[in-house]
Amino acid sequence: MTNLLNNAAKYTPPGGEIHVLLGLRGSEVTLTVRDTGIGIEPALLQHIFDLFIQGERSSDRSQGGLGLGLALVRNLAHRHGGAVRATSGGPGCGSQFRVTLPHVHAAPQGAARDAVAARGEPVSIMIVDDNADAARTLALYLQELGHEVEVAFDGGQALALAGRYAPRVLLLDIGLPDMDGYTLARRLHALPNTSACLTVALTGYGLPEDRERSRRAGFHHHLTKPVSVGELTQLLEAAGAQAA
Repeated sequence: MTNLLNNAAKYTPPGGEIHVLLGLRGSEVTLTVRDTGIGIEPALLQHIFDLFIQGERSSDRSQGGLGLGLALVRNLAHRHGGAVRATSGGPGCGSQFRVTLPHVHAAPQGAARDAVAARGEPVSIMIVDDNADAARTLALYLQELGHEVEVAFDGGQALALAGRYAPRVLLLDIGLPDMDGYTLARRLHALPNTSACLTVALTGYGLPEDRERSRRAGFHHHLTKPVSVGELTQLLEAAGAQAA
């Protein structure tokens, strides 16, 4: 939703409107973001969710990034058993993005923690990510699984935290504001409390050269966002088994 709202705001000029709608249709939930912005060319519409695809912008709309946002929306929707669809009347006619997701009931409180307790030992984890919402959400999830978690939002905070906290696992973003994750990993590995940590990259950079660079920096695993919860859980289970 954040990506869809940012996208709508980016391409809707001052005075325009953005509408967010939530609906329930049988076993599906629909989330719709509709704007009165610049619209989407018909030729671009069929490729709008592909990686690195962006429409042409005037010079005052040059704040676009790498074109990852909508590809990420589609990937996340599919991982949750849903889908996303874009429609537009063309240039100047605004656009609409509708996400459909299966409607599910909440699991019993503590069910995730009980499930992990049956699989392996909890571990101590440090998460370092400048996306505060993503870091806190992941921390809450891992704590629900029974793990001990501390969070830092840049390299400096992580190094300070490492002076008083001895985690078993480091989950590091690569694109940090003060130093990149490669540098941070090397510096953490040089400290007593974090020298022997299982070090995992959680990043949007997933090209072969990115993986090779993380390997040279001392990362043991390289996971691309959006991270597979199952894959991450398996890594933590293995770390817990080794600690036990």
